[in-house]
Amino acid sequence: MKAPFLHLAGLATLLSGAAAKVLTESQLRARAFEVSSFEERFLDSLAWQHSNNTVKLVGYMKIRMNEAQLRELEHGIKHKTDEWKGFGSAFYDQHERHLRVYFPVEGALLQHDGELVEATHMGEFPHHDMINGDCSVVGRYKTEQVHGINSNRIEDGIIYLADPAERVRTYGPKDNVYVYDFGWRADHDHDHDHEHGHEGHSRRDEGEGGSCKQNHGGRVCSLVYNINNGRCKRDYSKCIDYNGWPIKKCDNKSKKGFVGSDCFDAVARGHCWNEVEGAL
Repeated sequence: MKAPFLHLAGLATLLSGAAAKVLTESQLRARAFEVSSFEERFLDSLAWQHSNNTVKLVGYMKIRMNEAQLRELEHGIKHKTDEWKGFGSAFYDQHERHLRVYFPVEGALLQHDGELVEATHMGEFPHHDMINGDCSVVGRYKTEQVHGINSNRIEDGIIYLADPAERVRTYGPKDNVYVYDFGWRADHDHDHDHEHGHEGHSRRDEGEGGSCKQNHGGRVCSLVYNINNGRCKRDYSKCIDYNGWPIKKCDNKSKKGFVGSDCFDAVARGHCWNEVEGAL
């Protein structure tokens, strides 16, 4: 079900403090319009399953990229514009130079009247047209597919985010569509050998694969969610190969296209949003 979405108020909430120092007021407004226009298009593309007036959650994660990867992404956006527009979940912030991936917040847990309530796989709360709480996403239930990573606290079957994700913007006919900034996605190659005292993880427990294999019980998300874009022969025993866009030859050892990769698809479908950096 598609819904009309109201234009966003409070343009300053789109900007980080760093960006606000270097952009003029007109640039701030132009950037805010660019972001809100993208978010409205993304929201309108989602096949909601419940009433337009019920609470719905959408989030985004920022993807860490090195300078060479950023240059390659920018080159692809400039010279393969039509292909880039086909990735409806991807937004490139040219001012802060980072990639965002948007998604419905699958299975999110919010506090409502002192109790945890769970969103559907599309991030919807079919029985709520408002949330009587602070609306922070605190975590999700542990499942066969989602086990949590080092930056999560896992207790009583719940995967808690190290820092609850805060609502940053609202859309919808009754401001009932909440948008969340989940921060930076955890680096798959980042090694945290910490234990939490509950059900903490160590990368050494899962072998190579970092946060992806930790979160999915020792398997990469391609296998867990049956996602395979089929571009290259894959070695699923190690961390997922970013086999996405701009597409390179399979024998290119520096191949690192995140957008359009299996991993990108898993994130964009809302499967992996707890794989975020946080205090340990």
